Amino acid sequence: MAENNEDFRDELKKLAEISDLIESSKIFENEKVDLKVSLNKDKYDSILKNFREIDWNSDKFFINFGKVNFKFILEK
Repeated sequence: MAENNEDFRDELKKLAEISDLIESSKIFENEKVDLKVSLNKDKYDSILKNFREIDWNSDKFFINFGKVNFKFILEK
């Protein structure tokens, strides 16, 4: 289980790095950016299990890094 948590932290770090790149871009300077990610059920569930159990029945969730918002949506 610790390995899974470590892997997920590494993935979150990558999202934070992407956010930093977007925020440092002159194109998006002083802008809020929303990124929508549609995932199949298996991938969505595997990501969502890393968050609060109360959110596990949701069909969307958000991760914010500064002015960049990642919106994960369950494909239907």
